[in-house]
Amino acid sequence: MGNKISHRIIKRKNAFRTNSYPSRDSNTISTGYNDSSNSQLVPQLKTVAGRPYFEENFSTYIFPADWEEADRLQALHFSLKHILDGNYSAPLSNIIKPGSKILDIGCGPGHWSFEIAQEYPYAEVYGIDILSSFPNKIKPKNCHFKTCDILEGLPFNDNEFDYIFMRHMVASIKAYQWFSVLKDIKRVLKSGGIIESVELNCTPHSIGPVHTQFMKLCNDAMSDAFDIDLKLKFEPMFKDLGFQNVTFTSKYISLGNWGANAGKIGQIWTTNTVQMAEAVKSILLPHMKLTDDEWDRMFKTMYFDEVDKYRSYQEHYIVLATKV
Repeated sequence: MGNKISHRIIKRKNAFRTNSYPSRDSNTISTGYNDSSNSQLVPQLKTVAGRPYFEENFSTYIFPADWEEADRLQALHFSLKHILDGNYSAPLSNIIKPGSKILDIGCGPGHWSFEIAQEYPYAEVYGIDILSSFPNKIKPKNCHFKTCDILEGLPFNDNEFDYIFMRHMVASIKAYQWFSVLKDIKRVLKSGGIIESVELNCTPHSIGPVHTQFMKLCNDAMSDAFDIDLKLKFEPMFKDLGFQNVTFTSKYISLGNWGANAGKIGQIWTTNTVQMAEAVKSILLPHMKLTDDEWDRMFKTMYFDEVDKYRSYQEHYIVLATKV
């Protein structure tokens, strides 16, 4: 059933790169170090159905580590910028001053960091990720990138950042790890600084019977990888850690062609959602006990029939909190 899984470990070489982005000679993102990398981080990758993924003992992140995924994340960034009415919800004009520092956790290819550095040229912006898919040279001078594993602790001093942003980290952090991650975020955040976390509710709303069945199988398969019910725990967790002014808001985007916000952005978002699912298909199939044909039939019903019929939509929730 499905594709056979072969394993290979690719180690980063401790060397500087001369190009602006990691090589795109193949679809696999280069694991070569850049001048901002943590030389102790040696990602372990496996090949599944021709695409590289992190080994489970290295990272719980279930999406591929290649340029096809980086391109999807680029489209995702611009979709979210439209859906969320900008790159951030925090009152940055009130907190970002000359010399301020901003941290982007899980920056991916670095689009958010890049744009924030351009918007606030008098601040220093730092993007961190477990994989070096971000630009090395063609970037604002105040934009810096570093490879690190946040589960091993943030490589920054106490009280260093005025604003910390993270987005779609639910697939990278297990349920029992969130408290310690947020505790470390609080450590590096200045007094009066703001943390903003944007996450996707894994289960869409108002879905049909096939979509409901598929999500149950999917959630059961991923329950050990990350916290499906993170939304219910997020706000209380921030408060338990002593954050103040904790606010919780939601933004919605329709799946399919229904709704006022469908149009081009709805099509892009729906396409990205399908690509997201396809990216983890080979990883999830063995755990969901579905064949390729069963997956394809369910997907065809979900996204070419049910999403419009049942007016399905997805939720992003935004948590803002202040360190006193």
